[in-house]
Amino acid sequence: MDKAIEFYFKNGSENQKVLYSMTILWNKISARMDAVLSEFKLNVSKFNILMIIKHLGQAEGIQQNEISKRLLVTPSNITKLLDKLEAEGMITRNSKKEDRRVKLIKITKTASKLLDEVWPVYTKEVDNLTSILSGNDVCNIEKYLNKWLNNFI
Repeated sequence: MDKAIEFYFKNGSENQKVLYSMTILWNKISARMDAVLSEFKLNVSKFNILMIIKHLGQAEGIQQNEISKRLLVTPSNITKLLDKLEAEGMITRNSKKEDRRVKLIKITKTASKLLDEVWPVYTKEVDNLTSILSGNDVCNIEKYLNKWLNNFI
């Protein structure tokens, strides 16, 4: 174990060790994925937002608050990220016909093509990052994490 993070585990409860391990692991995974996505001028946050807009919003678009709920991010943080994506030509914001106060977020063709280009690289890196785990490990981890996640939703 890395000496710099050993202090997290000294005298900690099993619950603390699980949470610390997950936090450290996520930071390392996020940094690795940011490095992979940076080749496409993306990061994990932008990638996730664009994927939600593309696949959940589809042709109709998706409301900003729905993106926020899906990512468990505050509306103000989503606004800042959407501002950047709009400035980069990755999304558009259009008023909903029935209620002009509601903005629908849509992905641009350029961003959609970019995601299609990124996807094989992204999935290859996901496979690399999880290659140490057996199929059974992956199934169990996914089951336990979803059980835990469903408590928050």
